[in-house]
Amino acid sequence: MKRIAIIAAAASAGAFAASAGEMVAFTDIDANGDGMVTEVEFVTHKTADGEYTEEEASEKFVKIDANADGSVSEAELTSAMAEWKDKDVQADVDVDLETDTDSSY
Repeated sequence: MKRIAIIAAAASAGAFAASAGEMVAFTDIDANGDGMVTEVEFVTHKTADGEYTEEEASEKFVKIDANADGSVSEAELTSAMAEWKDKDVQADVDVDLETDTDSSY
């Protein structure tokens, strides 16, 4: 069972690394190119493919806007994304370890 946890953790890390190449560029969200993303720009981008509702996108924007100034810098976005990835990877590892009840090697 420990091998399964290790394999699952490695697979999760590989999946996150692969998805990193698929991340949208900050400039794709910054529609007017002023170096800051407004809530309108963010919500428009996040709802374009139908994956998020306007309410969900707005809630996500508020979480990303670390200094609550009504706009998101590239640094704020990058920081939030890194934090969420770290939490997702840790959650995957924790779940695998918690379900490992086989003490044999």
